Amino acid sequence: MAIILFEQPWLVAAIGTGLTVITLYGWTQTGNSTALKTGVVFGVVTILLLACNLWIVTDAEKVRVWLVDAADELQNNQFDRVTKRISSNHSIRVANTTERMKTVKFSIAKVTKIHSIEVDRTGEIPTAFVRLNAFVEAERAGMSGKVPRWVGLTLEKKGQEWLLIDFEDREPQYEFINSGSLSDMLGPSLQADR
Repeated sequence: MAIILFEQPWLVAAIGTGLTVITLYGWTQTGNSTALKTGVVFGVVTILLLACNLWIVTDAEKVRVWLVDAADELQNNQFDRVTKRISSNHSIRVANTTERMKTVKFSIAKVTKIHSIEVDRTGEIPTAFVRLNAFVEAERAGMSGKVPRWVGLTLEKKGQEWLLIDFEDREPQYEFINSGSLSDMLGPSLQADR
């Protein structure tokens, strides 16, 4: 329920507006004061819920901002900022990629589609599993290329910051042929890579 209220304002607005319009239309057709009062209540509640939605920022929304900011930093070749987004508890795969990243000059790095963000707060440290598609245009050792990829990220929350602990990348159509959740896929491999 919290996801609908705080991460899907368009759904709250659609339902609230629909209920308000229906009850106010009923009032105009019947003159029933209860319908008028109910319509006004629906309208006020909808406005209050939308205000709460804008005021409260969920972990999933913070991760979305994190993803866009990280892509911008990568596109601007700000490797020092990108490496600050990596946990000290990262996997070997992250360490190797970080070293290779310093030899690459990026001209485009963007998140093209976020498929899902699953935040798990059951453990000692909150963890987020992200599935997305990304596009990178880069040059390395005089060779340039355009690379669309599916990327699975595992982030952990330290204080108020989300930090990368592991990732995997595959062909861009991977999301369409995969049916399991990212936490199911990455869970056992994360422990093995550390």
